[in-house]
Amino acid sequence: MAFSLTSVVNEEFKMMGLSLRGDAMTAVVGFLERAVDANSSLSKMLDALDARALTTSIVDKAIVDEVVRGLDKQDRITVGGFNADGNDRNNASQGGHGHAQMDDDDGITIVDAFKTPKFTYDTQRRVFHEITGKGKTASGSINANANSKIELYRERFLLLQQRIQRHRMFLKPAFNCGASSRVHCELTPLTGLLGASGETKFVMGCLSQLEDDRFFLEDLTGQIQIDVSHAATSSGLFTENCIVVAEGEVRKDGVFEARALGFPPGEAREESANASAHCDFFGAGRLRPADVKRLVESEAVSTSDMFVLVSDVWLDKPTTLSRLKMIFEGFDGSDAIPTMFVLMGDFCSTPLNTGNTQQGANFETYKQGFDRLASLLEHFPRLRQESRWVFVPGPGDPGITAALPRPGLRKSLVGRLPAVLPRVTFASNPCRVRYKSQDLVFIREDLQSRMRRACVLPPTLLELEKKLPPTTPPTNPAKKARVGHDDTEGDAIDEATRMFDDAVDATGGGGSPTTANNSDSDVSPSKDENEHKEESEWEQRPLFKHLAATLVQQAHLTPLPIQQTPVYWDYDHALRLYPAPHCVILGDRTEQQALAKFEDTAFANPGCFADDGSFAVYFPATRAVEFSAAS
Repeated sequence: MAFSLTSVVNEEFKMMGLSLRGDAMTAVVGFLERAVDANSSLSKMLDALDARALTTSIVDKAIVDEVVRGLDKQDRITVGGFNADGNDRNNASQGGHGHAQMDDDDGITIVDAFKTPKFTYDTQRRVFHEITGKGKTASGSINANANSKIELYRERFLLLQQRIQRHRMFLKPAFNCGASSRVHCELTPLTGLLGASGETKFVMGCLSQLEDDRFFLEDLTGQIQIDVSHAATSSGLFTENCIVVAEGEVRKDGVFEARALGFPPGEAREESANASAHCDFFGAGRLRPADVKRLVESEAVSTSDMFVLVSDVWLDKPTTLSRLKMIFEGFDGSDAIPTMFVLMGDFCSTPLNTGNTQQGANFETYKQGFDRLASLLEHFPRLRQESRWVFVPGPGDPGITAALPRPGLRKSLVGRLPAVLPRVTFASNPCRVRYKSQDLVFIREDLQSRMRRACVLPPTLLELEKKLPPTTPPTNPAKKARVGHDDTEGDAIDEATRMFDDAVDATGGGGSPTTANNSDSDVSPSKDENEHKEESEWEQRPLFKHLAATLVQQAHLTPLPIQQTPVYWDYDHALRLYPAPHCVILGDRTEQQALAKFEDTAFANPGCFADDGSFAVYFPATRAVEFSAAS
């Protein structure tokens, strides 16, 4: 028993980048052997160590003894908060953070954006450190100082830089084996371009417009003007403030002329988790590999669980309530009740985010809309009692400002709805939800049209669609552009360029698209549909893939200039997608559409309920999305 327990302790501490001295290991094993639940006690100990400011990765007995005393004292104080089976409900459900709301019955944890853990990357030790404490630096403030704005861009860059440095294409071989050595693309800092005129280089930086009609590339070492007018691009929406990888050379006038432009390649979710020692970026508690395996098995058998997703629920319109009644009647009469309803704003047809009172709309009429919804739900007791209800505010709902993240709706605005729904959560925007092992992100924002308007370069596949027959899948534009280029840099550069193009393909930059409709879901009418129809459907909606590619590879929900999409500087980390979540539900006022999977992340847009009654249903057991409409 002690031997197996020692192995488990070793493995768990290694995942956190820690090691135990011999006497410290004995103390930890002794503590776990006398615990009622060894797994829960070990998790509490790791969370306590994670919250401490350790000066070394080697843990001695003195630190262990101090942590054990604190845990014993905590157990004595909170003895009244235990469940019938002896497990501490709060700590077990919240993973030690105390900011996630979890229902043990359905395995759902809801995380508020303003309580998301904040991590900073240490470039010297190459590890992530959680910012903890009680000061403003740790908790954040909506009235942050100017340094927070600088840190916002710095942390965005460092997050992608540490990820790309692990990518095989940009990883320098450990041994030089002569001609058979693997060719790689070496990233050059911008200061390294001095005196490198005429040489092909690969650089990474933030695309910005520091002067009118002049774009620059910036990194942590400097900046250089860049010419992207002739650059071949991969999939994605290239806007200001996005971080790009460019291939090109410095001209004699000092301008970097880009021949190929792409986003930093994405990374598998497991690789990101392993590289960060399984830090809890999501905020719903740290999951060990053994926990993930157990939860995945539980998901597989929960085939009846479903999430109903509705966006733009205008409660001041009679048609909206009649459509909602149709949906509620349909689900209330079925054998399986939806596990969760997610209703996203706007909840009023007239925007009230700035106190607008157009057409007689005001806060009182806004409140009356929720009262009407409460009256409707009173006729469906099964849905009220058995389902979770999550309300995510939209950009037009009342709030402090238009900046993201947006806090949840205030109780004074939702009428008597909380009294009717005992399991309701007025979440932030964006909202993070963990269902067992799956991490889901819900955001209500018109990102697709906003990012398309802000594009520096037109999306590549949209141009190819006009040139190619509908039955021909899009080809890699980067490769096509390279064919006609007169390269004089030698075979090594050609090989590196081919690797760069292959990486563009791997991250969705051309080639055959992943699938427009979920290949392993029920979105498409039949799995026997021929490839011709799938390609035609995909070519009709290429912009959603560009958006998905941008969000995943930028590891951010809004990679736009903060002048166009304001962000609270101290809470920019709440908009990050790192590690990549399992699914992103984007409430956007466009037609229903779904992307089966980009890297490890599924994307879905339930459509605009106010326009045509469209909504979507997500099945976590199969990770499938079904679309429907209430007319």
